[in-house]
Amino acid sequence: MTILSNEQLLAHFPELASLSPDKLSSVVLNANIYVLGQVNLPDPVPEELRLATAMVAKDMAQEKRVTSVKQGDYQESISYSSNDPKVQDILLKYSKKRGQKLWMI
Repeated sequence: MTILSNEQLLAHFPELASLSPDKLSSVVLNANIYVLGQVNLPDPVPEELRLATAMVAKDMAQEKRVTSVKQGDYQESISYSSNDPKVQDILLKYSKKRGQKLWMI
């Protein structure tokens, strides 16, 4: 399931229309993957979560930090951290709750 489409990103940030279609798709995909890894996705997707994903995509479009690339089966690792408190608050609101680990001896 995706949170944000290319069209929705452009609706939030029209200035990103200057990106090539491939770059735009790549940025949206990376932002969706990043946010999906951080949150439990409710159905339907709240507009504030779409906005947070759009803000992450905008940041990624401006400076993408690839930390590693593997040949063969293509794999790419991206380093990203948001310093925007609004994005952090929204992601925290929908964050995956990690339960305590129970250790059996």
